[in-house]
Amino acid sequence: MTGEFVIRDVPSSTCGQGGLADGYYFEDDAGLQFDNHPGFIDQSYSLAFNFQVDEFISPPPWVRILSFTHVDDIGVYIKLTNPPTNGTLEFWPYGTVGELDFFTTVDFYQMILVRNNEGLIKIYINGEEFAEYDDSNSLKFVPGDPDNYIVFFKDHPSVLAGEASPGFVSDIIITNYAWTPDSVLQVWENFCSSLLQIDNISENKFSIFPNPAQDVLYVSFEKANLKPEIQFYDIMGKRIDKVKISENRKYIDISSLNKGMYFL
Repeated sequence: MTGEFVIRDVPSSTCGQGGLADGYYFEDDAGLQFDNHPGFIDQSYSLAFNFQVDEFISPPPWVRILSFTHVDDIGVYIKLTNPPTNGTLEFWPYGTVGELDFFTTVDFYQMILVRNNEGLIKIYINGEEFAEYDDSNSLKFVPGDPDNYIVFFKDHPSVLAGEASPGFVSDIIITNYAWTPDSVLQVWENFCSSLLQIDNISENKFSIFPNPAQDVLYVSFEKANLKPEIQFYDIMGKRIDKVKISENRKYIDISSLNKGMYFL
């Protein structure tokens, strides 16, 4: 079982306005795996992703979100309090947190896990701090031998079977340093502002190409009287440049930008 890339409706209850999100649909007991290259993640890291669970399948009364090892089932789960539609966060082995029926099968969620060099872990949900744990002694939430990976949503037969459900995930970001609270808030705001608005796109048709680009971007607007400003943001949400468009067609020199992903 694998999945497919899709576009999904995001309810207005998530960000305050509805929209569409690009992402990846995964079937029940399927998911994604990040292989931690030696020397990348050590003690500190930040991990962010947006997700929606279609159905909380039970039994058992858990749905796997993240797993750092299959040896003793360390990871982040949704503990089912009212299957198949409601649950709360379980940060195993540290226990449950949050409201009893916080997670639903309707809303989208952005989960961010930040671990600093001292072993303090903070979990943020939709831009707000949700839980805090001291992992300095156990080091349970550090990828390491023998597998050295992070698994998203997928179950594994070496632990309790069936701890998985179908759903949707987008915008997985993994860094090897701890984000500040301001950075966490920026990532959340970036997700909400990135939701595709069909009406706006149809009213102001434009194209930006090529993508990927190396030296220049070509911008073409359908309406010749538009004089927009193109703003460049890095993956952390920091604005690094802006360009005024004075005509309906224009080349933008991007040769000075470092190799990487940017938002416009």
